[in-house]
Amino acid sequence: MTLANCKHCGILFLRGKSDYCSECQTSHDRMYMKLRDYVRSHPQSTVMDAHAKTGIPVSKLLELGSEEFTPFSR
Repeated sequence: MTLANCKHCGILFLRGKSDYCSECQTSHDRMYMKLRDYVRSHPQSTVMDAHAKTGIPVSKLLELGSEEFTPFSR
């Protein structure tokens, strides 16, 4: 483990597997699950559809899409 700044809030924390502090990781995980559930129910949706229905900011949707979960690759 090393010291790092949280990717979201910038707070200094002990970095393990995540680029986020524990609070931001919890928030990130909630948004991920909300997006995953929405896309499973609406596989033909666009980023703007997901934003309108889930309330997740477009920038966060794009960040989630560039990580392990790519629902908008169509």
